[in-house]
Amino acid sequence: MKILIKNGRVIDPSKKIDETLDILIENGQIKLLEKNINDTDAEIYDAKGLVVAPGFIDMHVHLREPGLEAKEDINTGTKSAAAGGFTTVACMPNTRPTIDSAIVVEGVIKQAETIGVVNVKVIGSLSKGLEGKELSEIGDMIQAGAVAISDDGGDSLCNTQLIRTGFEYTDMFNKVIISHAEDMYMVHDTYMHEGAVSAMLGIKGRPCVAEDIAASRDILLAEYTNAALHIAHVSSKRTVELIREAKKRGVKVTAEATPHHLTLTDENLKTFDTAFKVNPPLRSKEHVEALLEGLKDGTIDAIATDHAPHAFEEKDVEFRYAPSGFAGLETAVGVILTELYHTNKFTLNEIIEKFTVNPAKILDIKAGTLEIGSKADLTILDPDFEWTVDSNNFYTKGKASPFNDRKLKGKAVATVVGGNFVMKAGDILV
Repeated sequence: MKILIKNGRVIDPSKKIDETLDILIENGQIKLLEKNINDTDAEIYDAKGLVVAPGFIDMHVHLREPGLEAKEDINTGTKSAAAGGFTTVACMPNTRPTIDSAIVVEGVIKQAETIGVVNVKVIGSLSKGLEGKELSEIGDMIQAGAVAISDDGGDSLCNTQLIRTGFEYTDMFNKVIISHAEDMYMVHDTYMHEGAVSAMLGIKGRPCVAEDIAASRDILLAEYTNAALHIAHVSSKRTVELIREAKKRGVKVTAEATPHHLTLTDENLKTFDTAFKVNPPLRSKEHVEALLEGLKDGTIDAIATDHAPHAFEEKDVEFRYAPSGFAGLETAVGVILTELYHTNKFTLNEIIEKFTVNPAKILDIKAGTLEIGSKADLTILDPDFEWTVDSNNFYTKGKASPFNDRKLKGKAVATVVGGNFVMKAGDILV
């Protein structure tokens, strides 16, 4: 089957391309990328007025399978990804059982191949059961297909020797450890950012220094072992500074920020709406401004959603008892285009880079490019499409969203995976 995408503004930061071109897809690969392609045998998709980019990658999602399918499963999670414009997602290991052995890695990969709508990459756990006591089968998991190692989703590790040993193992395989940087002793029984708003509301706060301490520890260990570290969902101003300083020293550290941490603040929690409850928490304006500065200057390499859906009844409780996290895949692109592109803070090239080539490099996967001969994964955007978020229409099982009822400008209007359309105009086709 052939697909010919015509007249689109093609933006591919990996190839430094930004011009109106046609793309011919054949046998699941990029066949031609040039002006005025004609092929009478191909299905034509007219992308005039649209932006055609390499398939977007979300390197931080919680698909919940195996074991937590009431919250999400691989089918609903990947449908949600396709609807949001993502062609590849990397799933975190906090499942039941934990993804801490080769057999579980293989099981998730097989299930994704069977019922998944987009590409699924698997992240294995650093410690068995996410308990921080004993290393998982790191080498076996990587040989089975794990693209990175992380204890995100469990309690942030306090066993410094285990982390050091983990870095030494992952370095042998040229893989990255993804850190949820929070000192768990400092954030126990806390519910939002520690600051003026938490004091006003009388809620025990989660201090930003807990993130700074853990990030500093992990950066020092990565530097000592000369191994690769990626810091997930950065939320603290000082952590941004620590990463910037480490990069200048040559430490192999990368980082991501989420759409919610880049655009929302702790002021949103004044209504006690559990849809805004997340870890690390939404912080004050000065932290948001530091994140945006870090994203702009390259300190923060990628945008990732931390898509963490929960069942309705779990979030529909008193604020302190609600689990942290919410659905993010179907709103991420719209939020980022609305708040970063249409405010003239970032160019489309800068945004697309954070969703494509950079996460592909961090995870060392073949994706995020429109290079001739590469797999035909594409995201097609309408930057000016205006729409209102209605979480009831999400494909994900998790309907809680801090962006519900928000009017957004910009959306993914088509998603191509392996040379096949899996989403058009918001409808999943497979």
